[in-house]
Amino acid sequence: MLEWLRLSGRIRLPEVRAGEQGRIASYVFFIMGSLLTVVLFKPMVAVASMLMLCLGDAASGIIGSVLLGSNVRDDNGPRRRRKPLTISAGMLAACSLIGYATSGLTHLAPSVYLAGAIGATLADSIPLFMRGRPLDDNFTIPVLSGLCMTAAALA
Repeated sequence: MLEWLRLSGRIRLPEVRAGEQGRIASYVFFIMGSLLTVVLFKPMVAVASMLMLCLGDAASGIIGSVLLGSNVRDDNGPRRRRKPLTISAGMLAACSLIGYATSGLTHLAPSVYLAGAIGATLADSIPLFMRGRPLDDNFTIPVLSGLCMTAAALA
């Protein structure tokens, strides 16, 4: 409802980025991806996936903002490019560390949380498309991470 009001021009949210003024904001995709993750996956896989979204994506953003030539925020067109290897390596390291740090709580095996870290990194680094439009990584990170962890747990 809030997003519909914002997009129809009835309310203005100053916290929304300039590039999101005329389209659905990232927070909606964050919520949708998290909700789908909770519905589809076992609780501990969902917890790890959402932490990889919250903390791993934040680490990726910070790395991209401090490294010269790594600003991918200005390239959100229909064919957004892949992120530089340094950002992807940082995302993988952050998500692997998140998996390790939470393994005492989640009881996920290293092969499982590492598979989730790889899935989260792929979702963050390589744009995925549906009907010619890029999917927001706030949606794809927890879903792909959860899928990879579930597949690794079953293997």
